[in-house]
Amino acid sequence: MNSNSKRTSQWRTNSVLILGAAFLTLVGCVSSGYKKSEAAAASLQMAAGEVQAESRGLDATLSSLNDLVNKPPADLKLQYEGFGNNLDHLIASVRRNEAALHRVGEKSAAYFQSWDEDLATMNFEAVRTRSQERKTEVTADFDSVYRRYRETQSTMQPLLDYFQDIRKALGIDLTVGGLEAMKPTISKVNENSSKVQTALARLADDLAASATRMSSFTTTPTSTK
Repeated sequence: MNSNSKRTSQWRTNSVLILGAAFLTLVGCVSSGYKKSEAAAASLQMAAGEVQAESRGLDATLSSLNDLVNKPPADLKLQYEGFGNNLDHLIASVRRNEAALHRVGEKSAAYFQSWDEDLATMNFEAVRTRSQERKTEVTADFDSVYRRYRETQSTMQPLLDYFQDIRKALGIDLTVGGLEAMKPTISKVNENSSKVQTALARLADDLAASATRMSSFTTTPTSTK
């Protein structure tokens, strides 16, 4: 084989390798968008589960407190400890939700950034315009749900503070008189908790619905993590 033939053969080989690498890179870029979408959808679905768990924790804490005050047993200590255990579980649930909220923001930001990067590489104006319109729709939907998530979680800390103050007050004065003294405060806690429970129920539904809209699955699978 002469030198020209060798150069031609080498050029063809290099061309195939370059095209192959470019194809793999392109496939990676194309697929990364929906992978980021799936990660964002999964974070929303997991958040919906955490919100439901928080709602159950709030219900258990409030129920045990109401039972302690309105149906006091002969020995107040066991029921008081039950209220305290439920409160500890609620506090842990609220902390998990704070982590879930951060995860939702992080995964969704990565997804929308990837969408912006892909928009910048689109050649046809008609395709780019329609994709930008869709991004605006999806972003608005997400922003609305995410804002409610932040707002609802912000209402939990004052409620936790109420519960913890009541635990401290009853812990030092676990008597019939102590229970009577706390009744006006506990009535206020019941009122506030009812509003929060309504917000949590709506939020869980909205997070799950947003996850479905952001997912490539027609039905978003429930995470087992």
